[in-house]
Amino acid sequence: MSATLGVLLDSLGPELVRPVTLPRGTDVPVGGPVIYDPAEPPAGLEGAVLLAASRPSADVLPKLVEAGVAAVIVKSDDERWASAGTAVLRAAPEVSWGQLYTLIDALLAVAGPFGPGEPADLFTLANQIAARVGGAVAIEDLAMRILAYSTIEGQRIDDLRRDGILGRRVPEHPTHVEEYTAVLRSDGAIWSREPREFLPRLAIAVRARGEALGTIWAVEADRPLAPDAAEVLAEAAVAAAPHLARVNLDADEVRRRRTEQLGRLLRGLGPTEELAAAFGLPAGKPVTVVAISRGDHAVDAVYAGDLLRSAFAAYRVRAAAGAVDGRAYAIVSADSRAPLLHRITADALAQANERLGDGWRAGIGRSVPLVAVPESLRQAEAALRVLYSHLGRGDIGRHEDLAAPLLLLDVGTAMRELPALTGEPLARVTEHDRRHGTDYLHSLRAWIASHYDVPRAAEVLSLHPNTLRYRLRRIGELIDIDDPDTRLVLALQLRLRGDSHA
Repeated sequence: MSATLGVLLDSLGPELVRPVTLPRGTDVPVGGPVIYDPAEPPAGLEGAVLLAASRPSADVLPKLVEAGVAAVIVKSDDERWASAGTAVLRAAPEVSWGQLYTLIDALLAVAGPFGPGEPADLFTLANQIAARVGGAVAIEDLAMRILAYSTIEGQRIDDLRRDGILGRRVPEHPTHVEEYTAVLRSDGAIWSREPREFLPRLAIAVRARGEALGTIWAVEADRPLAPDAAEVLAEAAVAAAPHLARVNLDADEVRRRRTEQLGRLLRGLGPTEELAAAFGLPAGKPVTVVAISRGDHAVDAVYAGDLLRSAFAAYRVRAAAGAVDGRAYAIVSADSRAPLLHRITADALAQANERLGDGWRAGIGRSVPLVAVPESLRQAEAALRVLYSHLGRGDIGRHEDLAAPLLLLDVGTAMRELPALTGEPLARVTEHDRRHGTDYLHSLRAWIASHYDVPRAAEVLSLHPNTLRYRLRRIGELIDIDDPDTRLVLALQLRLRGDSHA
């Protein structure tokens, strides 16, 4: 473990986390973050940064120390913390546990010693730049992920920077494409004054051998940046290049290997148990496939896969997560109907909607043995297909809850090219409406959707019930709406043609 408690505190900054007690100082090595679960035994926590979302009882604290926990992060005041025997940090109340987990996880990916005479990590470099230019600094990769940021007290930031830090990614904004393109095309530092509602920024591209690796952004707040800020950023871009190259290379290699293994596991190719073990999935226990997507926005799948991985890891739920073929997946060691699975999936969707734009949906397959993962995959994708169709309701769908719309989709696909789908009896009503300017179809639709209850349908249509009865008699002169088969076919025709009210 290359990161220490001191690096953690310096990198997160006093606005997010402050020490309560440091019995062993700040040179304590730290490992990955773990959200505390009182139902789980305190095992496998060597070097962990424990996020105490649930307050540990007095008898558990010594066990956590014995388990080798490096630090406990809390949000409450408690006199027990002073004698806890391990480092205790207090987090700002407005920062969620999920955001803290993501920040610490990201920090560990980029922190650590690099080379003699060079800044120890990207966070140290960000602070050095900020001190020289006189404004808060962020270092990003090409996917607009914030790899590091400065934490110098007194340097003001705006909501765009704050939300980016908490979410590890710059929030979407219509001006970003133009602004980032301008920065990446420029040979030196340039000013970015969009979006207008936020503070101006001086930005520069980080390159190695002509290849863009990321960007550095300095915020101008209450005072102008230093006169030589552009030159400082140019020097910083040179210093940051090897760091970003290393981060990109490491991340690309890890992601490539994880994507390959995940793809094979999803498709049932290769030694299933061996592939599952690489992700920590236990053999002999059922798993469930979760698929999340934003329609055709495959470009965001990699980040969405990272969100899934972090979301399940934060709750210590074993999962193999990542992006394969433009879609994010997780193979989760949990039952498909478990409330926790639904909650974690909903959290990941909320983050994706916030960071990447609205429109994300999640399909959940059925729980299956490891060898049947491809079947759960097909079910998760089928659930997604329903959610994105006119039959979909909500943002999350379980395959086992979607039998009716799945059948309707299959029937609609099979009949798509057949004239029966738009033919009689529906065609007689639509033709009458076209010729005579009536709106019988609208009345018919409301009547069917109200389960043939005239008073209820009349209320939906804002009509008197007798008026609707008269219309139905007129429709009955065109088609036999008292016949059960005719009613069934009409309902199917309306539903399969994309009418969400039928």
